[in-house]
Amino acid sequence: MKIGFYPRLAADGMRKNARLYVPYLIACVMMVAVYYILHFLGHSGVMDGMPGGNTAETLMQLGTFVMTLFGTLFLFYTQSALIKGRKKEFGLYSILGMNRFNLGRILFFETLIVWVVSVAGGLAAGITLSGLAKAGFAKMVGSAARSAVLVPAGSVAWTAGTFSFIFLLILLNSLRQVGFSSPIELVRAEKAGEKPPKSNWFVGILGFLTLGAGYFIALRIKQPMSALLWFFAAVILIIIGTYLLLVAGSVIFCRLLQKNKRYYYRTNHFVSVSSMAFRMKRNGAGLASICILLTMILVMLSSTAALYAGADECLDLRYPNEIGAFACKYGYDEGLESLGEKLDADLKQAAMEHGAAITNNATFYEWSISGYFDDGRLDVTLNSLTDMAFIDYDKVAQILFIDRDVYNRVFGCSEEVGPGEALVGTAKKIPIGDTITVGDVSFRVTKRIDDRVDEIDPSARISASPGIFLIVDDVNEVAKHYIKYADFNGEPMLAWFWHCRFDTGLAPQQQEALARTLDELLDEELEPYDFDNRYCESHEGERGDFVGTFGGLLFLGMLLSLIFLASCAIIMYYKQVSEGFEDQARFGIMQKVGMTKEEIRRSVDSQMLTVFLIPILFACVHLLAVLPVVMKLLMLFGLFDIPLLLTAAGICVLVCGAVYAGIYRLTSNAYYRIVS
Repeated sequence: MKIGFYPRLAADGMRKNARLYVPYLIACVMMVAVYYILHFLGHSGVMDGMPGGNTAETLMQLGTFVMTLFGTLFLFYTQSALIKGRKKEFGLYSILGMNRFNLGRILFFETLIVWVVSVAGGLAAGITLSGLAKAGFAKMVGSAARSAVLVPAGSVAWTAGTFSFIFLLILLNSLRQVGFSSPIELVRAEKAGEKPPKSNWFVGILGFLTLGAGYFIALRIKQPMSALLWFFAAVILIIIGTYLLLVAGSVIFCRLLQKNKRYYYRTNHFVSVSSMAFRMKRNGAGLASICILLTMILVMLSSTAALYAGADECLDLRYPNEIGAFACKYGYDEGLESLGEKLDADLKQAAMEHGAAITNNATFYEWSISGYFDDGRLDVTLNSLTDMAFIDYDKVAQILFIDRDVYNRVFGCSEEVGPGEALVGTAKKIPIGDTITVGDVSFRVTKRIDDRVDEIDPSARISASPGIFLIVDDVNEVAKHYIKYADFNGEPMLAWFWHCRFDTGLAPQQQEALARTLDELLDEELEPYDFDNRYCESHEGERGDFVGTFGGLLFLGMLLSLIFLASCAIIMYYKQVSEGFEDQARFGIMQKVGMTKEEIRRSVDSQMLTVFLIPILFACVHLLAVLPVVMKLLMLFGLFDIPLLLTAAGICVLVCGAVYAGIYRLTSNAYYRIVS
C-alpha cells in the first residue's frame, strides 16, 4: 500500500463523520486554550505586581491541575462516543480484510490529526485570548495590566506536553476498544443494548438513600470546621446518589409512564417513551453527568460571585482598624506584660512620627490554651494523635483569658469579677452553663458577654475553631495553672497573644508605608525574645490580597464554568445524534403508517423536554442542599451576608438555565433533523 493510504483513510473517515468530529475538535481546542490561559496566568509571572497577584497565581496553578483531570476524563468520554459511532465502519474494514494492526494504523492517524488540530488550534486561540484574559483579571482586581504581549515557552511546552500525553492515553483506549472486539461485534455494536432494561428498585432505593445521606450531612453541618471536614464527603455521596438514582430511577420513571395509559397512548408520547425505555440505563449516566456539571457550575459561580461582591465586607471584618499588630509567644514568662507595654509605647511613638493621629486604639494581651470543649469543660489532655483522630472537631475550642482591669480599661467597661469567677463570651453560640472548667480549674460564670466578643476580636466569627473569652480577676495568676500542659511534641500549650489596633487618619499609601515601618520595628524589638509569630498589617495594604484572591476565585470559576457548560453541550449533542440514528428507523416506520412531521416534532419535544429537564431540576435541588455548607465555608473568608449569596445563586440559576435552554433547543434540532 502507498505511504499515504492510511492517513487519507483516516482523514476521509473523519470527513464523512464530520457531524461527530467537529464538536469533538471544538471541545479539544477549547480545552487546550483554557489550559494554556490558566498556565500562562499561573506560571509566567504576568500577575506579579498586581494586587493579590501571588494568591491569584496559586489559584490559577490549581486551575491547571483541575483542567488536566477534567480534560482527561471528558475527552475520554467524548472519544468513547466517537468510537462507538464508528465501530460498524471498523467492522466492515475487518470483514474486507483489514487486521487489528491495519485498524490500529487508521486510529493512530485519526488521533494524530485530532492532536495536531487541537494543540495547534488551542495554542493559537489561547495565545490570542491570553492578553484579553490578563486584562480581564487586571480589571477585576483594579490594576493596570502590562500591554506587552507575552508567549512564554514554558506555558506552550507544558500545554503541548500535557495534551500529548492525554491523546496518547486516548489512542491506547481506542486501540483497546477496537482491537479486542471481533468483526461481528463491531458490526453489531450499534444494536447493543437494545434489550429493555429491567426496573431495578434496589439500585433506585440505594441511590435515594445515598443522596439523602449527602443532603443530611450538608444540612446538619453547623460550624465552619465541620464544613471543611465533611463538605467533600457530602459531595461524593451526592454524586454517587445522583448516578444511582438517575440510572435506576429513569428506568422506573419510564415504566411508570408506560403504565399510565392516558399519558402513554398519545401520539406525541408513545414513540418517545418507548424509545427512552430501551436506553434509559445509558441515558441515566449521561443525564447524571450533565446534572453534576451543572451543579458544579452553579456552586462555583454562586460562591465566588458572592465573595467578590462582598470583598469589602470581608476586608472590614478581618481588618477593622487601619493598623493592626500582633505577637505570639508560647510558654509562660513573667516579663511579657511589661514587654507588651513597651511595644505599645514604641509603636505609637513611631506612628506619630509618621504623622498619624491615633484614634480607636485597642491594645491588650490575653493568655490562650486550646483543647476539646464538651459539656462546659475544656479537656487539654488530648495530646496524642490517636486521641485527635476520633474527636468531633466542632468541639475543638480555644480559651482566651483576659484580665478584668485590662478589659475594663480598653473596652470602656466597669465589670466586677472576683476570684474563681469569670465573664464568658463566644461568637459561636456554644452552650455554657453556670460553671466552665478549663483543665482542672473551674470558674463560676457570673455574666455572658457574647455581644462584646466582636469588639474584643472582630475576626472571632470567622475563626475555624470556636473562641471562648473568659474575663478573670488576675489573668497572670490564672495562666500559671496551665504551665504544666504540653502537646504531643512536648511544646507548651499555653500561649501569650498581644494585640494592637488603631486608626491613623493617614492616606492609604501612607498607611501601607507605616505598617511596613512598624513591622520592621516589631522584628527588631522582639528578635531577642524568640517569639513564635509577629507581624504588623494595614487595612489598605491587605485590600489587594483580598480583591486578588476573590477576583482570582471568580475568574477561575468563570473559566471552568465555561468549560463545564461546553462539556454539557457536547454531551447533550452526542446523546441527541446517537439517539437520533437509533430512533431513525422507528420514526420512519411511524411515518409510513401515517405519523406527520408535525406529530414527530411534538413527540421529539416531549421526549427531549422530559429527559433534559431532569438534570437542571436536580442541579437546582443539589444547589439548595449544599448552600448551607457553602455559607459556612464563606464564613471562613469573613462573608456573613446570606441574602447576597442567595441573590448570587438566583442570578446564576437564571443565567445558567437560559444558556442550558438554548443548548437544549439547538441539540434537539439536530435530533429532529435526523429522525425526520
